[in-house]
Amino acid sequence: MRRITTILFVLAAFLLGMLLSRMSSVPQQRPALSAPPTNTPRALAQRPTETIPPYTPLATLTPSRTLRPPPTFEPPTLTPAPSLTPSLTPTATIDISVSIPGLRGAESPTPSSTAGCVPRKDWKLTYTVQRDDALVKIADLYDTSVDELMKANCLKDKNLLIIGQVLKVPGTVQPTTPEVACIPFELMTPMHGTLAVPGDGSLTFNWRGPRAPRNLIRIWRPDGSKFEDVIELRQNDTINLPENLPAAGTYTWYVYPLDRNFVQVCPEGGPWTFTKAQSPTLTPTIDPNRAAGGGLP
Repeated sequence: MRRITTILFVLAAFLLGMLLSRMSSVPQQRPALSAPPTNTPRALAQRPTETIPPYTPLATLTPSRTLRPPPTFEPPTLTPAPSLTPSLTPTATIDISVSIPGLRGAESPTPSSTAGCVPRKDWKLTYTVQRDDALVKIADLYDTSVDELMKANCLKDKNLLIIGQVLKVPGTVQPTTPEVACIPFELMTPMHGTLAVPGDGSLTFNWRGPRAPRNLIRIWRPDGSKFEDVIELRQNDTINLPENLPAAGTYTWYVYPLDRNFVQVCPEGGPWTFTKAQSPTLTPTIDPNRAAGGGLP
């Protein structure tokens, strides 16, 4: 048994030597390879330790916006179109197209009255307000004052009148309405104070004023004499200068509104002035019989 063990030991040593010799011949035939690190304590001491970097957490991803479901569209509610035929609402008729000085347009459908006022019962006559009326005009027509009319009719504003409004007025008989409305005069030609009137030809006098049936035009000459002319239903007159106003100088003229009986019905217009040049000398007509020596018959 001991012999067998010895033989096996020798055989193993032989095999080990063969193996080592073969291994020693390998570096000469192949390129040298770096031997792997051994796990011996010395090798482990010389082996550099691997530094593990600190853990860096990944960046947090920004969450995407959550898509909302699409809105639900509902058809709009149809609004019925307005009627093309407007409804007529009756309103009070107020006339504000007035031209009388001192009379303003109506500010409300009915004039405001003084609270607690009672209209006069002893005034039996009434007057219906017409277009272009004013309280002062009505007061003059009935020979009273504006204050008396306001107190008698409980009026608060003397400038507020409405066409068709009925006012109490004094008196027992309605006065006669004047035939001519006396409105202010407006001169057109010749212009007041003009110096450009020639001495020859004709001159047209033109004005605007009361619409009287007749008008008397009266012109005062520079020497104090006067020229007059009556015209009907018009407000202009054309006068021959050499025949009626021959002298040079300043003339003064007036217009008098007359009724059908030639009575002045309104204040006259004027005085207005104009200055004209000398009219040419009129050549007298020579009778041939007198030129031949014959005398008066």
